Amino acid sequence: MRFTAIDTSAWEELKKSIEELALCVREQFGTKPELPDLLHNGDVCRILNISKRTLQHYRDTSVLPFIQIHCCPLKHFLVYKI
Repeated sequence: MRFTAIDTSAWEELKKSIEELALCVREQFGTKPELPDLLHNGDVCRILNISKRTLQHYRDTSVLPFIQIHCCPLKHFLVYKI
């Protein structure tokens, strides 16, 4: 293990630079957004009493907006809105 000694003023300057960088990153990107409760295809089909093909048609024609994260989960409030 290596240790490097620096004087106090250099340490304080480095620490201040890191804090400014962290503040800049928080301002640019904010905090991690929370994902809404999402439904899977089967859940949506049961709630709306429709087939998977009808659900696909709804997505294709923008009747039911969706986001895709590996699969196609849907937001609860959008399903109940139909």
